[in-house]
Amino acid sequence: MTASEIGRRGGLGTVTLLVAFLAVGCLGRSPSPEHFMLGTADPVERGDAAPDVSMLVGPVRLPAYLDRPQFARLEGRGEVELDEFARWLGGFEENLLRALALELAERTGSIKITTHPSRAPFPFDARLRLHVDDMVVVGDALRVRIRWALLRTGEERPPVLAVLDERIPLEGRGNAAIVDAHDRAIERLAAAVTFALTE
Repeated sequence: MTASEIGRRGGLGTVTLLVAFLAVGCLGRSPSPEHFMLGTADPVERGDAAPDVSMLVGPVRLPAYLDRPQFARLEGRGEVELDEFARWLGGFEENLLRALALELAERTGSIKITTHPSRAPFPFDARLRLHVDDMVVVGDALRVRIRWALLRTGEERPPVLAVLDERIPLEGRGNAAIVDAHDRAIERLAAAVTFALTE
């Protein structure tokens, strides 16, 4: 065997190896995750329950399984399954506070509702603090338990303390149904807070 034949065979082997590596790389590529946002459903009819109220929504405390971008589902015996291919755009906390502030703005008619942390150039009449105990898919429903406190600034009235504790059925299958159930939970919470604002 001549030196040129050895060189050709070596080059051919290198090319074959390179093609094999590329094929494996293409076949082993994972699907890209989908990203979702809360607060994108059709808005409720704009209200005027408290058009002059200025309110800070947040801070919020979350359980560890929600303090991350992945969707969470509770499986049997307390096991939480995180979906690597379905994520909250910007994280769950940011989505929750933003969607709730938008919903409250729609229901009250106020343009002075913002989320924590805030650099708003106006003082706040009220602050809404949240503690999410549960907001997780269990079977075919979203289990929701959110404790909340509405504190009025500069008023002698005690804070309004309440709990949203519900199971919201998933209407359909897939990630869109999960997002929709979260939005309906936020709508119910906003309705309760708006009612408390007008009391």
